[in-house]
Amino acid sequence: MDLYHHIFLILDRPMAIIRNLQDNASLVDANDAFSKLMGCSIEELSGRSASSVVEHYSAKAAARSYQRETFLCTDSRRMPIRVDHTPLPYISGETGALSLLLIEDLSAQRWIEEQFEHYKVLISGIVDSTNHIRILRDFYAPLLLKPEQSLEDETYLQFISEQEFERIQEALDSAGKLKKVNDIKVRTSKLGGVELELSITFTPIYDGFGSVREYAFVIWDLKPVSEGVDSSMRLKIWMAKRDMSAIQLSAATHISLQTISKLRNGKIEKPQRLTAELIASELKVDVSEIWPEVRRGR
Repeated sequence: MDLYHHIFLILDRPMAIIRNLQDNASLVDANDAFSKLMGCSIEELSGRSASSVVEHYSAKAAARSYQRETFLCTDSRRMPIRVDHTPLPYISGETGALSLLLIEDLSAQRWIEEQFEHYKVLISGIVDSTNHIRILRDFYAPLLLKPEQSLEDETYLQFISEQEFERIQEALDSAGKLKKVNDIKVRTSKLGGVELELSITFTPIYDGFGSVREYAFVIWDLKPVSEGVDSSMRLKIWMAKRDMSAIQLSAATHISLQTISKLRNGKIEKPQRLTAELIASELKVDVSEIWPEVRRGR
């Protein structure tokens, strides 16, 4: 086995090599990651029709590079995927033209998209089987992280309270065994001095052999655990719950973006009563939920 073929076999990204001969296309080789995704051995995959594995694969398009979304057809299901197709250089003595397929499983992302139809999702992401965060989307609730901080490829346990470790692992294991969506409420560690309770829905994502490959999750609600939370954090939380950015809130209330930013950053601790009422009204919440010291109409 030459070095390049060895690298091909051990890379984590699912890959397959296709032989295109006139109107026919068949699998020549695949790596271990592709084998696990399909749920069968490389030997069993060899010689299969490419269109029976990658839906709508066409040998006529094999001469060009392209990227598209389609389905991977395993023995048990149709799996949404993104395909990167690249023609390979001609090899002397090789029959037909060869192509390289790079596969990305979109199952977790599609599940997250479905949750957006049912919940006001604040945070979403994907955690692999070793508890590392592979993707984190935090568009509406930049509460868990500092602006310069990233948790991608870090373990999610970094921002979960230690007292919750065993309980959340049991919930993950149970969902994996029962093959079902699960819900859990967990407390974070103190982030910026604040402990939050997160309402999380998650689902296991399996490979072709039925082993859990990763978990997709959405956080659809969060609230401070204690009452002693400063107003800037309360404002961030309610803006997150209403899917409202600082720019949107400024436009809706006609309060300057600079003032909104200062309130969010804690540089203004107690706004004028009218300012507080305009913001609370737009967020559909009582003023005291954000600024307890500001009373409506006083």
